[in-house]
Amino acid sequence: MKKNLIYFLFINICFTENEDIVNISEWDTSVSYGFLSEKNPVSIIEFSGLYNSDKQSENYVSIGTMLFASGIGCGYKYYFQSKYTNSLFISFGTFLSHLGTADDLGMTIYGFSFSTGYSIIKRDKLFLGKKNAINIGLSLMYMGDSSIGAFPYINIEKRF
Repeated sequence: MKKNLIYFLFINICFTENEDIVNISEWDTSVSYGFLSEKNPVSIIEFSGLYNSDKQSENYVSIGTMLFASGIGCGYKYYFQSKYTNSLFISFGTFLSHLGTADDLGMTIYGFSFSTGYSIIKRDKLFLGKKNAINIGLSLMYMGDSSIGAFPYINIEKRF
């Protein structure tokens, strides 16, 4: 299963629509906080690098943390309308998370996730950045031990 995660990451990066992946102007960063995330299932606070393929899609690499847990994720997110308007979206990705403290061995979970949700854009002067949105939805996970899980999420994302 771990090899499949590495293959997925490699394919995800290699087959982006735009061949100019090293162009810094195509990349954004985002910070999200809230109850879990579509990009990284184990996170209350998450930092992401976003490669903008076009106005409706992006590839992401994220790192997230919550109390006694941390994790990384990568994947692809597609908006049915522009990502800068209120829109439904789907997300496909992989994740690897460690639950526990440094004193014990803890537990590692990894697998694939499929998420669907709705992005509500906030246009207040109080919010700074390129995009400020509330993301709400449901994620389905297929984990490395062949178990399946589902969880709701709601978070606030600020893109810079």
